[in-house]
Amino acid sequence: MTPLDLKTKEEWQEILDRFATETKMTAALTDNTGKQLISMEGRYPLCAAVRQNEKALTFICSQTNTAMLAVVAKTLRPEFDLCEAGLIRVVVPIVKDGSLVGQVTACGLASDEEEPNSFLVSKELGISEEKAIELAQSTPLGSEEELQEKCARLSDELTAK
Repeated sequence: MTPLDLKTKEEWQEILDRFATETKMTAALTDNTGKQLISMEGRYPLCAAVRQNEKALTFICSQTNTAMLAVVAKTLRPEFDLCEAGLIRVVVPIVKDGSLVGQVTACGLASDEEEPNSFLVSKELGISEEKAIELAQSTPLGSEEELQEKCARLSDELTAK
């Protein structure tokens, strides 16, 4: 079973659009293994640059994503973390009859408690640290506290009885 067995692509797209707007993040729908089923466009410049570079994508995004998905598979609760670039990432499980069916993931918001890791980003992307800082400047700030309520609400909505 995948999330697409629970709702249509259009319904999922509406959920992703709403969640992205509420959180100021880019959202995606995945199955229970983390395979993307629906992905949104429109990332902020720093995330877009990382995602266009396979090496950086693997080091900056994939490690955090894999770890978070493993935690969510065990807890069936929303998970918050920072990617290696220092940006906020959330995973909200989709649960049916007590089993994980998939996740809504969102990322790309700068933490109001930590600056993006411009040194690491510059090394992974092969750009100057000044350019990495410039890429991060248009990334909106947010906090885990702000996101907790939004993720809890989405989690309740996605937990099918």
